[in-house]
Order: sequence, then C-alpha cells, then structure tokens
Amino acid sequence: MEEDEYKSTYNELASVRCVFEKALTNHRAKCRLSRHFCLADREGYSCKDIESSLKCSELLQKLRKKSVFVLKLHDIDGPLPHNMEIRVQVGGVIGLVKLIDAEAEDQEAPLIDDINGIVNEVVGRFGSLDDLPYGEIIQSVVQFQGRCRRQR
Repeated sequence: MEEDEYKSTYNELASVRCVFEKALTNHRAKCRLSRHFCLADREGYSCKDIESSLKCSELLQKLRKKSVFVLKLHDIDGPLPHNMEIRVQVGGVIGLVKLIDAEAEDQEAPLIDDINGIVNEVVGRFGSLDDLPYGEIIQSVVQFQGRCRRQR
C-alpha cells in the first residue's frame, strides 16, 4: 500500500483520533471509547466521542508541557519522539490512576482499563484539568520505563 493511500485511509478510519493511541497500541492501557482497527500491517485507534477526544487532547498537551524538564527538552514545538511520547502518555495516565486509587501507589504498573473513565473521575475530583496536581502526576512519567533496550 502506498504511503499517501495509507494515510488517506487511516484518516477516514480515525476521523476522531485517539490521542492516547501509542499507549493503547503498546497494550499499556485501554479505553472504553476507543475503536481498534487494523490497516495493512499496522493497527490504530479512533475515539467514539469527539468531546472526550478534545478533553484527552487538552490533558495530553498539559502533560507534555509539564514533562519538558523530565524529558530533558527546552520546549516542545512539535511531536515527541516515539519513546518519549509513550512515556508521557503511559506515565501520565498511571499518575492519574495513582491520584484516585491509593492502592495503585504500591503497584509498579497499575491497571489502566479505561482512560476516559479515569480522566472524568480525576476532573470530577479536582474540578478541572488546570487544577490537577501535575507535580504528583509527572512523578509517574519520571518513573515509567518502557521496554529495555536489546543487548547486541
């Protein structure tokens, strides 16, 4: 499949993008509003609800901005490299889980079974995305380790 054709078909299937797609495709999280699809030899996710997608997008932008120091960057003016993006997405959601579940604090990788549900619960508890304790959330971004490098 030609790359332009692939991108066109992908955009049709994912008219409302899931911004936490990298966390989902790496099997680190699930979301009840995500719709999984396979295209050629790749997979992707779209969101079933545009309002939820916008809320997740706003949250992810805030997580990226607050993670600049942790990622040893000066600023983020475009997409992050793949591994950094996974670290922000998964670590950020783990941080949200730890805010609402005291038992998750003891777990290295708590279960993330519904990103949308977690975001809604945290917003309900703290009032808005602006009021979240990002200092606590970013600690999970710091602690999150993706796959280990292969030994040659």
